Amino acid sequence: MQTSTENWFERDLDPVPADPWIGILNATTEPPVCIQKNLFYYQQADILVGEEDCLYINVYKPRIPKKGDRELLPVMFWIAGGGYFAGSGGLSLYGPHYLLDKDIVLVTLNYRLGILGFLSTENDDLPGNYGTKDQVLALKWVQKNIDTFGGDPKKVTLFGQSVGSACVGLHLLSPMSKGLFHKAIMESASPLNLWGVSPPGWAKRRASVISIIAGCPDEPKQMVECLKEIPAKVLEWKNNPIISMMPVAEKYNCSKESFLCDYPLLYFEQLTKVPVLIGMNSGEGGIFASRE
Repeated sequence: MQTSTENWFERDLDPVPADPWIGILNATTEPPVCIQKNLFYYQQADILVGEEDCLYINVYKPRIPKKGDRELLPVMFWIAGGGYFAGSGGLSLYGPHYLLDKDIVLVTLNYRLGILGFLSTENDDLPGNYGTKDQVLALKWVQKNIDTFGGDPKKVTLFGQSVGSACVGLHLLSPMSKGLFHKAIMESASPLNLWGVSPPGWAKRRASVISIIAGCPDEPKQMVECLKEIPAKVLEWKNNPIISMMPVAEKYNCSKESFLCDYPLLYFEQLTKVPVLIGMNSGEGGIFASRE
């Protein structure tokens, strides 16, 4: 997958597949995380890390398939938590070591966070949900390519923790995600949490506050044009984490290009019918309590 420029509005906001390359891609170096403050390392919590060119997938498997090996392994697709403003699929937090004792293929990903992932004016000028649309594109990549890595595209389990778990619930509701996974595991959160989806009008008000912080006009079209001129890291640094961003219901333009057409409680009849395991992680807030 690919989205990257110095000023984030100069390209399409929705993610697009990466261009093909010639030869063998060296994927032995971990890619950059998406732009964020370093929430999970409290000694560096005020340091801005990451790059705009951050939409990468990590694929781990217990063995390299041999020629003629027809046995495809189940796939587990992990969505990291972090409040929609931090986190990644990187090795430092979500390495493959425990799960690769099992016969599975593990997929983790980065998705856009904060302003870059979830800023919305609740209209067509800036519809929002870019971070969850990153996840959809990653799921499409899995369907198209995972068999090359020995994974079964017909046995994909979507799982996540905290905000990642809420995202799993949103994929169960999203028309964009239908048919892209076959089971789901939700750990410690759902779209019905207070922070799961932005209530009506909240995202637009947050966008107005962002425009003030950035010194941009409040009118949506002018705001977008003004934000084009501000480097993404500067914009994220000025805001994060003052104003929290989250997914929105795209009721103003409900189409195949919309990730979520209505609010979760009003949209449950659209729930994808797959097996779902829901539970709670122990020590959920331990990383924050340890700072006190």
